[in-house]
Amino acid sequence: MDQPGSGAIVLGPGEGRSIDLGNFAMLLKAGGDDTGAAFSLLEAAEPAGFGPPMHIHHDAAEAFYVLAGEYLIFIEEEEHRCPAGSFIYIPSGLRHGSGSEAFRVASSTSTARPPWSATSTT
Repeated sequence: MDQPGSGAIVLGPGEGRSIDLGNFAMLLKAGGDDTGAAFSLLEAAEPAGFGPPMHIHHDAAEAFYVLAGEYLIFIEEEEHRCPAGSFIYIPSGLRHGSGSEAFRVASSTSTARPPWSATSTT
């Protein structure tokens, strides 16, 4: 990570700390240590058909911005199709899950507050 000035971060495309998730990797663009515990930002190019099961974060909100493809997200009992350019915000305590359409690959950025860390369990 290039950190010019007083803690600023400037990353180019494809830069960040790689997090291996088996069938694909996410890039941690900025974590809690980088942002003074303000937030984390991750980028993922998820394979078609990928998606975590429904789950709840009790101590973190999440936000997503779909960069490419189409993202399918479930919040509580509702299903939302989110094409590129869509923004999603999920407050802590809401059950949610997501996935890429079988015929599209989604790239998204995700933020979490409090910030995600390598030891996060929620």
